[in-house]
Amino acid sequence: MTSTAQLLAIARAIEEQAAEQYAELAEAFVEACNADAATAFRELAEGRKPRVAALPPLAGPVPGPLPWGDRDPEISDPEAVHYLMWPWHVFDLALRHEQLTQAFFAAIAQSSAVADVSQAARDLAAQGQAQVAQMMARRDQAPIPPDDWDEDPDPPNWEASD
Repeated sequence: MTSTAQLLAIARAIEEQAAEQYAELAEAFVEACNADAATAFRELAEGRKPRVAALPPLAGPVPGPLPWGDRDPEISDPEAVHYLMWPWHVFDLALRHEQLTQAFFAAIAQSSAVADVSQAARDLAAQGQAQVAQMMARRDQAPIPPDDWDEDPDPPNWEASD
């Protein structure tokens, strides 16, 4: 990472991509008739707006290739999403990705030879740590799902009718 502008462009891209994906997941959960999870994902998407607004607009394109490749720290793992998941799962998923993002910026802060970049990354890592604590609190406020949360008493019938 050679400039603060580059670092901030990456930070903004992370937040924008997360907002977009959380909004898409909210819509998917509306379609899956899981209003509680849809509301939780919508809350996450809306919560990104002030975070995006706090970052300066991009002066140019996000530098590519992105340092994390296809493992964006804020993009949720499709394997972790289930149509019967509870809000607790939604916030736990977001917590894990906040932790990855915080670690990403902490690693840049520690490894950058450019003082301004290192300081900006430290600031982003500190903000990330606050977001980790906030998401942990949000998850811990949600009811804990029962052990059989993923058992569907009326599973989809995928057989074609004649």
